[in-house]
Amino acid sequence: MVTVFTNFAVLFIDMGFGAALVQKKEAGNDYFSTVFWFNMIVGALLYLLFFLFAPLISTFYNEPELVLIIRVLCLTFIITSFTAVQSNLLVKDLNFKRKVVFNWIATLFGYGVAFYLTYFGYGVWAIVWMTLSTAFVNSILYWFGASWKPDFIFHWSKIKELSSFGFNVLGDTTINYWSRNYDNFIIGKVLGSSDLGIYARAYSLMMLPLRNITSVFSKVLFPAFSKIQNDIPLIRMQYLRIIQYIALITFPMMIGMSVVSREFVLLFFGEKWSEMIPILSMLSVLGAFQSLISLNGLLYKSLGKANLAFKVSIWVNLILIITFTVGVQYGIFGLTLGYLIVGSLIAIPVYSIAISLIGLSLLDVVKKLKSVIFAVIVMAAAIYCLHFITIESLLLLFIVKVSIGVIVYFSALFAVDKKLIYETGAMITPLFKKKNRL
Repeated sequence: MVTVFTNFAVLFIDMGFGAALVQKKEAGNDYFSTVFWFNMIVGALLYLLFFLFAPLISTFYNEPELVLIIRVLCLTFIITSFTAVQSNLLVKDLNFKRKVVFNWIATLFGYGVAFYLTYFGYGVWAIVWMTLSTAFVNSILYWFGASWKPDFIFHWSKIKELSSFGFNVLGDTTINYWSRNYDNFIIGKVLGSSDLGIYARAYSLMMLPLRNITSVFSKVLFPAFSKIQNDIPLIRMQYLRIIQYIALITFPMMIGMSVVSREFVLLFFGEKWSEMIPILSMLSVLGAFQSLISLNGLLYKSLGKANLAFKVSIWVNLILIITFTVGVQYGIFGLTLGYLIVGSLIAIPVYSIAISLIGLSLLDVVKKLKSVIFAVIVMAAAIYCLHFITIESLLLLFIVKVSIGVIVYFSALFAVDKKLIYETGAMITPLFKKKNRL
């Protein structure tokens, strides 16, 4: 309930200036120092704002305990603002190895704190202190691990110069944030925490490939595409290669999850989570589309078209918010079904607008992904046929379905596109060889 608001506020610490710094080729120390001090001021003001309005949020959800939780948790605003620029500098320099190492160290430390406090019965406060400790360790690592340190420089003219791009990024991110989180907000308010827990768990599983595959490609490619933003043919060629590799992984993963959702939920979560089965099944189908559409922001930002992204987001997410508001009246199943139908329909024009910036059409993308799409359809059909086979052991049934799915998928893919299999193998093999040498 709290993070719906606090995660939104974090967006305003950066104000889109981080993306502006990465996209701007000639940004120097005066730009970085100015944005650093601006982030610090905004972070402090946001904390003060949430400290004062914590009772109102608590009253909205009718949860008195939220007041203290908000006032402690929102200290992350100040902590995050301290090293936001250092994080963006690593992105601009394509130094993702150091960024990943820092994030993993902080995450593992945070989980350690959470497990310790949970074991000793601290309840929800285990999550609060996990969040704070993760942010704190991350900031320490960025501060001492990054070569750049801020000077006492602040030029309001630099803020104005970056604002045209930054505010459009912020606007687009804001609208997308609320479209992605309004469902949690409205479910928590209308249906309560039980239904919110079921939906949020299914949604988080759907988002796994987006966060760990698509978002990684997006973060790496944004600074890379920004450097070659005037070479559209090169961007187009690289983009088609990347979406093929993404689809190769995410399409079978998400469609596979959809058709084995019953076995997956009952096996890993138990009978009490059975209401999540149809929700996970529907969201997983949507997740396959989202794995490609999530790259739209990459194209808009790297090509300096944040204003167009903002305009598209306004009408798209307005439709989604209306869909969630109507759908929640029919429970989480109605909301999810509406999300699947409407989200799939609007995906076509939304994706078409973004890829048109690099001279591509929807037909071009389908041609590039036709072998993966064919293999996924064959895989889904094969797994579905196993519904007519009776296997008493839930674990055995899950293993059989997954195994058959993997075999059928790669067999079908090999039959229609051997080249893609060989290219992928050639790309992965050196990674294992390097790992063995280490």
